[in-house]
Amino acid sequence: MTFSQLNYVIEVSRCGSINKAANKLFVSQSSLSNSIHELEKELDITIFIRSTKGIELTTEGSEFLSYIRPLIEQQKKIKSLYAQKNRKPCLRMNISTQRYPFAVEAFTKLLNSCDHPKFEVRIKETGIYQIIEDVYNNDSSIGVIFISRESEKFIEKSLESKNLTFTHIKSINPKVYCRKSHPLADKDIIHFYQLVDYPYVVFDHGQGKSLYYTEEVNLSGFTIPEKLIFVHDRASMYNIVRHTDAFSIGSGILSDEYCDDQIVSIPIECNADDVMKLGWIKQEKHQLTKEENLYIEFLEKSLENI
Repeated sequence: MTFSQLNYVIEVSRCGSINKAANKLFVSQSSLSNSIHELEKELDITIFIRSTKGIELTTEGSEFLSYIRPLIEQQKKIKSLYAQKNRKPCLRMNISTQRYPFAVEAFTKLLNSCDHPKFEVRIKETGIYQIIEDVYNNDSSIGVIFISRESEKFIEKSLESKNLTFTHIKSINPKVYCRKSHPLADKDIIHFYQLVDYPYVVFDHGQGKSLYYTEEVNLSGFTIPEKLIFVHDRASMYNIVRHTDAFSIGSGILSDEYCDDQIVSIPIECNADDVMKLGWIKQEKHQLTKEENLYIEFLEKSLENI
């Protein structure tokens, strides 16, 4: 299958005639017809029905056309892009991260230091399963995650199977997030039993995925409350915690500029090995660019004083 064959299919469907399409494409009718026949044979489908009245798309042909049109449009864009004289190269960089304000803080610092004339950069907050998939599929070059005592062996095995490496930055004891007017907000440390009656806000990691992909650290001795609120984004979590007596558990890292100032983080009773190992992943053979190294540097600085 070639781009020439795909363009032939599109032109024939547009003209409704092999002869007319051949004239527009400046190729012989036999060459055009044979090329489409070869494509049909390769894919084992019938794209066109030929008759004395002309040519019509089959149901398979219509479906095939819907798939190839975006490809041809992308081909045209690429040709147009690289045909431009004095074209400035575009910096492209994608980051996937769990819902951490410090990861966003590092990203904004990167933007403020970037002097590239043209760039397309993306940051995506999502769950750990999707982060691993993003880095594995080259949708993101860097993924920011945490590994807990319970999930460590599972996550390491998952990363190894996909040829991804994890670089540990810092281990942090988890904390409880709650609003400043919460009944427990004045505590120096919160014990598990004190949380039983309050709603627990957790990030929904999706049905059918292993519990090791959960966004919250699994603490020894912590019994999950009967009142659960599932959210998909950090803003929803902050809003619910701010306006109700619900709580959440996480890194406890609250940057003044990137978090809700009505939310506090309080240490939670836990064992010494109940820690969140914060770090980042990449493909094993991927060589970090200057900008990616700079992002990692900002990420480390955001965590070094915590």
